[in-house]
Amino acid sequence: MHRLFIALILLSLTFGSHAAEVDNLYQASAPVNSRDEQERAKLTPQLLQQVMLKVVGNKALLETAPLAPILSQAGQYMQQYEYRRNNILGADLTEPDQLALSVRFDPAAVNRAINELQLPVWGNNRPDILIWALVENNGDTAILGLETAPVGVFQPLSRAAEQRGLPILMPLMDLQDQAALSIADIRQGNQAAVAAASERYGADIVMTAVVNLNADAAQVQWRANGAGVSDSWQTQGNMQEAFAAGMGHLADKLALQFAQLVDNGGEAQRLTMQIKDVLSYADFSRLMTYLDKLELISDIRVINLGEQQLDLDIAFRGSIDVLQRTLAVGSLLIEDPQSDSNEAKHYRLKP
Repeated sequence: MHRLFIALILLSLTFGSHAAEVDNLYQASAPVNSRDEQERAKLTPQLLQQVMLKVVGNKALLETAPLAPILSQAGQYMQQYEYRRNNILGADLTEPDQLALSVRFDPAAVNRAINELQLPVWGNNRPDILIWALVENNGDTAILGLETAPVGVFQPLSRAAEQRGLPILMPLMDLQDQAALSIADIRQGNQAAVAAASERYGADIVMTAVVNLNADAAQVQWRANGAGVSDSWQTQGNMQEAFAAGMGHLADKLALQFAQLVDNGGEAQRLTMQIKDVLSYADFSRLMTYLDKLELISDIRVINLGEQQLDLDIAFRGSIDVLQRTLAVGSLLIEDPQSDSNEAKHYRLKP
């Protein structure tokens, strides 16, 4: 995941988070030695398995599934592929380029295969994660900022998040952030200070990571709050292993909240949504664009458009609880706790 991509997410979140749409969910890449067709064919099943892990979300569920018949036909799921030359350490021009194979798989075909395995699917609209990373290395301690994070730390962290389909952002660490949050706050787990400093970013999940580096080894203390998750855990290994295990733990937790088994052959459920504070065409367009991108929703009908309220009839598949949790991330729609029943829900559109 490139710094510019995370910077663009950060820019949009500064003006109010509406969750994040993961656009590389059905894509995976790996280094290769050449453009040889046999090497590509050998690597494709591994890349398909990586994509299935991102889509299912929970590693334990995927590991118990009979994947062999699907992986043996991985080439049939391939939509396109390309080779890229990437500099291993980004801006370090003294390092040689590395050839990588990037494969995009057909989303509909992958989802069908996952459904046939009776596994859940986690859509591409996912909670965004703000990471306050405190790195301790040879006596030096610093909170990483978007533009100041060392490439040697930033790349394995962003790679670990990308491999699990988690949209992350990092703080600017400008004067406002430096005044709001100290090294001691993160090290001591001052959650009140962390939450206050995070408000400007509007992220769904706020995470802290205390990273202790010793030569090639890393120990990381993680803590995450938001989107139904409140947890702390520890990982270790080399830096890539420690970050991958940490992001994997969070992805496994979130998948239990947002992934679900959907019977596409079954009849869709319908729900009436009454949404206040839809005050302009821009509000209407913003709302409809957001709802249209939610994979759980298969049909949207406008029942009534008043001066300040929009009534919608939507068709959705799966659990209404998962739908409501999905609508809650990003806080574009704030649910009225006085909602009548499962047949009608009341919301307010956030400015």
